[in-house]
Amino acid sequence: MSVLTDVEQMEADLRHRSERLDVEFKAWMDISKANKDGQAKIARHIAAIANTGGGRLYFGVDDDGNAQPRSDAFPLEHYKSDAIHNLLKTRLEPAVQCEVRFTEFTNGVTYPVVYIPPHGTTPIGAKDENSFMHVYVRSVGPESVKISSFQQWDTIFKRCMRLRDVEAVQTREEDELTRTQAMTKAITESVTTSVLKVLAESMSNARDTEPSVDWATIDALAEDVRQEFVAQINEFDFGTSDTDRQVQSIAGKHVVSGYALLDARANFLTLERPHKLLREVSDEMDKVASFGWHDFIVLTNSDVAPRTRLWSINGEDYGGVEGMRVGEKTVYFGEYDYWRAYGNSVFITAKSYREDYHRIRFGIDHPFLTSVNLFIRVHNLLAHAALTVARVPSAESVALFTDHRGLKDRILARGMDYGLRVHTHLKSLDDKSLSRLTVNRADLLVDYFGTLRRLCLPILEIWGGSNFDPEEWLTRENVDQIIAGLRKEGSIVQLLDRHSLPDPEVV
Repeated sequence: MSVLTDVEQMEADLRHRSERLDVEFKAWMDISKANKDGQAKIARHIAAIANTGGGRLYFGVDDDGNAQPRSDAFPLEHYKSDAIHNLLKTRLEPAVQCEVRFTEFTNGVTYPVVYIPPHGTTPIGAKDENSFMHVYVRSVGPESVKISSFQQWDTIFKRCMRLRDVEAVQTREEDELTRTQAMTKAITESVTTSVLKVLAESMSNARDTEPSVDWATIDALAEDVRQEFVAQINEFDFGTSDTDRQVQSIAGKHVVSGYALLDARANFLTLERPHKLLREVSDEMDKVASFGWHDFIVLTNSDVAPRTRLWSINGEDYGGVEGMRVGEKTVYFGEYDYWRAYGNSVFITAKSYREDYHRIRFGIDHPFLTSVNLFIRVHNLLAHAALTVARVPSAESVALFTDHRGLKDRILARGMDYGLRVHTHLKSLDDKSLSRLTVNRADLLVDYFGTLRRLCLPILEIWGGSNFDPEEWLTRENVDQIIAGLRKEGSIVQLLDRHSLPDPEVV
């Protein structure tokens, strides 16, 4: 395959340690607030790697690239995501959003790996142990050093200017998209008003009907995303390894989900400045649904930043924003995804099942999904919808859906990924499961957990029976326990309510 797994990436980094400026190794060390010198070193290395184009920082590996035994003094919880990000918040400017991944290496030891993105439109500064701010880059050795030459400044400034050019192009594309959508909306509303007027005059005695959601359009937009996701998977040059075969099977085993913002008459809304909206919501998602990745994630690297695109679907042209394509990912962590945010406020994402990756990795002989991962996928989608609705005052309701494929013969397991403990041994008889739900603004923003239950229960009902009752299992108490477990693993998870959502008047 052209994409490495996290273990393969670690093997390559350890093998080529002296040749890589984008990799830093650190022994097991104290990165708590009590160790200012240690925090300053980590901040310096992360800033330097970001300023040199991005890369990785490993804990538990010595300077010669030797993976060390497990450390009892510093358990994995010491390096979890919120610990790293709390360190960076106080020591880096501007802020950097890293991914913290725990990689179980070939020696059986799990190592924390910090995946560091490139800097944005400005260089990243880091505070030293005396709280003085400096700009660092990577140098031969490899080591992290303060910028000290014109050539170093020239390199980083040129990269910043390229990013600013990309941002300017995105703004122009966004303005053009907004103008086009506004014109289309005005024409549509004019025609609709005229048609409704004629109908009202000719059917004055007809009873009023409830506005209905245009699921046909949502289905068409979702199917186009699904087909494109499958096409991107099929573009890989597959080998014969278990991982290759598992990735190849994603073409028939994945979930497509999404939502649409609707006005009072259930019409789609026109997104204004979608790039800005997506960036704002992505920042908030890091606080409520960060599992190393989240739905509709916005990355700053110019190579993978969201792009304005135009698609022709069923004879209609749709503008919108496209997320990172599958082939642009360099490391396979067990899940691929691809998303679009259409200009008519329909958000669609397609993703594989992380459980299938872990089934191969741990040698489980039966196909399964887990209740925890089902919760993660629904919470990811619903949290993004709620955060978006909170920023769009004209959104009166939201239409949500999940479309699961490749379910046949799967059982429902407990826990995270491994399928060893089960809710029930009942197998799914059908290969597909489609759930749809329309909720008004208040229900979503005020009763988030109730909406989450309504969206989760249909898929859980596949395995409902004498040994497993989805209604009894999906309680706030059980979900709180799941969240506590995810936080212990280093994820950042929070159920939303009206107090944790942004105020649209302020936004």
